Amino acid sequence: MNNKLEEALKYCHEKSDPKENLETTPPSDEKIKIPCIWAFEVFPPEYIENFHKSIEKLGWVEEKLEGLDYFQETLHNMRHQNYAGGWINLGYIVDESTKNIMPGVRKGKLPKEVKQINASIFQPIPSTTILICQFIFQDELACNIEKILRKEYKTYLQENQKSVSFISPENQKRNAIKLELEFLNSICSDWIKENFNGLYSSTFINENHPVCNLITLKKNTPFEKNDDTNHYNSYLSILNLNNKYEGWIDKDQNGLYLTISSERDNVRKKLVLSYNEQSNQILEDENIKLYGNNKASATLNSLTHSLDNTLGTWVLHVLLNSYSYKINDLRDLYGKSNKKSLKQSISTLSELDYEVLQAQKNIIPFISEMKHFCKDNFSFMHNIKEFISLENKTDKPSELFKNIKGSIKFQIELLEQNQKMLKETSTSVREVNGLLVSDKIAETNIKLQKSIKWMTIVILILTCITTFYSLPDDKRENITSYFQNLLKK
Repeated sequence: MNNKLEEALKYCHEKSDPKENLETTPPSDEKIKIPCIWAFEVFPPEYIENFHKSIEKLGWVEEKLEGLDYFQETLHNMRHQNYAGGWINLGYIVDESTKNIMPGVRKGKLPKEVKQINASIFQPIPSTTILICQFIFQDELACNIEKILRKEYKTYLQENQKSVSFISPENQKRNAIKLELEFLNSICSDWIKENFNGLYSSTFINENHPVCNLITLKKNTPFEKNDDTNHYNSYLSILNLNNKYEGWIDKDQNGLYLTISSERDNVRKKLVLSYNEQSNQILEDENIKLYGNNKASATLNSLTHSLDNTLGTWVLHVLLNSYSYKINDLRDLYGKSNKKSLKQSISTLSELDYEVLQAQKNIIPFISEMKHFCKDNFSFMHNIKEFISLENKTDKPSELFKNIKGSIKFQIELLEQNQKMLKETSTSVREVNGLLVSDKIAETNIKLQKSIKWMTIVILILTCITTFYSLPDDKRENITSYFQNLLKK
């Protein structure tokens, strides 16, 4: 390290690092938690049988829970209606080691970091079943995010190929928060993968499970500016809860906020819900005792299942994007097929044709049903909590799910067109390869015919030679003399 870099690093440690650590650290009376994460799995036609097998494996079929016994029959009926639109409570799941549980609670092997799982099914359209699992974390894990924000960091140097970067405390906190969120999300998605083999657990959709994180604050309110949060690198900025242009609030103005977070290295976006535990009006004061011992716990408990339709409808939008991405990916793979290597091309096309068949089994009914679903505004918006933009420049603020509905209607038409074009492309590519195979077979037949002709001549010559030497000596001499005289002439 040269002297200039040493001096710059020393300046950071003595001057800028203390200031940056202070600005990015929550005030002492702030409490920040991620008490729960919602994770989702999707079961289209090809995967619905996996859901029933998973239920049997978990032992839920044998369990007799009052009011929850016949959810498989209910799901079967929903999937066989012309127009679905239903919700099923699958109950609470606690770890199998838990003792003295309440009636109506299921037992299962849960991650050690998870206190319980609240499970349900959202069935917006007949062909698509959405499993919703709300993972309630143990208190220690829920508070980890605050510990990261309170930790003090020192700037360090990171050598690149042609340069050196200064990694500041703010960047280190952002990276640490990102890793913590990835860890929490993986706890949820890994449990779903282990227990429910749905679409997002498969290799067909090479993406992470859709998730929704919940962040709660005790002192400050998301997206509100004050002395604690008014600088660009405040702890709310690190949590992506400070930019009004990216924020939404529930239409009833009850203090429930929403952001759609995205990372550069992720294909899909994720939802983040947030609120202040004390100042929110999500739950009316007279109802607090119905849900918990205090406002913080009661508010969290009240969100169980009350957001299922809202979050499930967002997952439909995510699923639509996943299908579109898959169709476009298959299109590009067909474009890469190499006609110069016929053997490789035929093998590749066979695999692609199988993937197209898989896609059609799930996507074709999805397209048809989603068209009807979006036409009926009551069905689409039923039990949905609408959110409006925080940055309103007109008298009519932008509404999130109204926008999502418009986006779905446009994208579903585009998906239908792309699906048809993919089918036409696969047919055309198969026909071209069929012609190439026919030409190759014809060429091979011609070569084979030539080989047979020369083989026949050789066999004839060998037959003559064999016959000649099998004759008596006097006849061989006569034949030899005949040909000698013939050559002399």
